[in-house]
Amino acid sequence: MVFRSILPFLLPLLLSGCKIDRDKKVNREKFQFKIGADANLFFRNVRQIYYDRESPDGKWQAYRFNERDTSNRQPSVQAVIVIHWIKEEAYLLIEPNPILAEEESISVVVKNQSDTLLLRERGRERMLEFGSKIYEAIQAKKDLIVLSNGKYVPLLKDEKEREAFRITMADYYRLTGIF
Repeated sequence: MVFRSILPFLLPLLLSGCKIDRDKKVNREKFQFKIGADANLFFRNVRQIYYDRESPDGKWQAYRFNERDTSNRQPSVQAVIVIHWIKEEAYLLIEPNPILAEEESISVVVKNQSDTLLLRERGRERMLEFGSKIYEAIQAKKDLIVLSNGKYVPLLKDEKEREAFRITMADYYRLTGIF
């Protein structure tokens, strides 16, 4: 009987949990790389099953979303979560596919906005900021284009690609306490 009285309150909560972190805003003041103990447990027990894992030396592990596009038909980037277990830190790696790997830098334009996102030098802060701007564009349903072989072409055009990038970013934010 008690269950029936709380069901109307519990059901909306359960249904909203299916789209975890879809509309959360990025708070750059919270950017950090340390992993919280509770977030670590959540990631290991719930989220890591959605990722392909690679650990060449045992000190760190790279997580690539397993539903990402690996066809290499068009230029693309993916977000990769890299966890250094000894330091208890997580980093975000922006990984270009082979088509973009030859470019000196990754130059992305968010359509209907004036700025160009440029990732020339790698570094954990730069990759986190670059990935966050792409994440925000995906949330705002903006189209993205990337410079490839001297011309701008669509980036993350397919909904599957956009969702793989968005989910990886949300998992990274949750893992490091940004969300």
